[in-house]
Amino acid sequence: MIIHQPEIFTRDGHTVIWSRIECSLQRPNFPNYIWYRVPEEYSSCLSTQSDAFLAPALIAGMNFEEDIDVRGIVSPRLAYSLEEYQFFLHLLSPQDLHRVKIRYDQIQGGTQSKGVAATFSGGVDSFFTLRSHLPESQLNPDYQITHALFIQNFDILNQSHDRYQTLFLRYRKVMQELGIELMPLETNLVNTIVPRLEYRYFYGPVLAGCGMILDGLFKRFYISSSRDYYQMDIRTSSSNPLSDRLLSTDSLDIVHFGANVRRVEKIEALADWKPVQENLRVCGNTELGEHDMNCSRCEKCIRTMIPLYALGKMNQFKTFSKPLGSNWDTLWWARKFDPSRDQYTPETFPFVKKHKPDLLFWIYPAAFAGYIRYWLLKLLPGSIKKWLRQFGFFLDKLKQENAFDNPVIIDLIQSHDQSQRKQTINDHPPA
Repeated sequence: MIIHQPEIFTRDGHTVIWSRIECSLQRPNFPNYIWYRVPEEYSSCLSTQSDAFLAPALIAGMNFEEDIDVRGIVSPRLAYSLEEYQFFLHLLSPQDLHRVKIRYDQIQGGTQSKGVAATFSGGVDSFFTLRSHLPESQLNPDYQITHALFIQNFDILNQSHDRYQTLFLRYRKVMQELGIELMPLETNLVNTIVPRLEYRYFYGPVLAGCGMILDGLFKRFYISSSRDYYQMDIRTSSSNPLSDRLLSTDSLDIVHFGANVRRVEKIEALADWKPVQENLRVCGNTELGEHDMNCSRCEKCIRTMIPLYALGKMNQFKTFSKPLGSNWDTLWWARKFDPSRDQYTPETFPFVKKHKPDLLFWIYPAAFAGYIRYWLLKLLPGSIKKWLRQFGFFLDKLKQENAFDNPVIIDLIQSHDQSQRKQTINDHPPA
């Protein structure tokens, strides 16, 4: 695999930085280009080093078992750490990820900037990271958040562009009141993972890449933990306290934050904070309308509402269209209960027992019924599932064409790339 020198162009008020990725074999559903797009005002903050392209492409290279040739500049610290990083990823998933050799054309450090940023989605983990690094919570100014990144094509698909814009404007207002600058960023990095690997386990380098590409603005970048230390013996992910730090560069310190706090504890810590009460977005439904925040019926919504309901705070949260109003309502958990996300269940029951013990009578049977439903669906023959797909069942929206890519930007990059290569040939004709 060759990762070519990053290039930049500006069009219609936005700047795109991209790199051509050349595999030794034709790889179905793998992008020819990795790109990031930001408003033109941030163009001077973009890093022209290859760090932000190497980190996510490495996952693909390890999956394809292809050695990597980096034609751009790479940070010495990153190059040093990637040997250990690969060891950890292989340990995590030995069947899917294999250690490869990386050849660097040039190793050189960057200049450290002043900003401190975090990824932000509007969910429990990102709000917890945000609040923990406001001046009233974090007294050390070197660790106080100054910027937040709101990423399109991470959990908001390309087809939901209007929804992304609506949410961005909403969250920008929230951030302005907190003295933080919310930055929009669009990318196709997820295409380096989906559909070959399970996205929820391998997204770490995607978030790291989004911080690296703006290390002309940031000196520190927080990635919010979605799994805690207690869950690491169940199934860890590529984004965790051990691995994320290994993606730090000479100019950007990457910090994995929040793994020492369980998700129900984060919810309890945020339950009385007005910005969260009015703006929490946890929903995993990819078909929400432009102005909808949470469907209130998917697995993520239900397991977020149960602790809020147990705390007696449900009525204060405005973004759930169908909030839990009674113990009976928690039976909805059975309809979407997912044992593959069972790492959150062990913390839910003790939390409910402590704060609302009478609710246990309802959520135990809900979880039990959910297990049965889940495995019955798993055991359905493939032919029946195939037949049901025509009615919209068993379709994975994340694996549909252009789910995490913008064809308009790809066309612009392709045109720019072809023009550049023609110019190179004209300037240096073959002998």
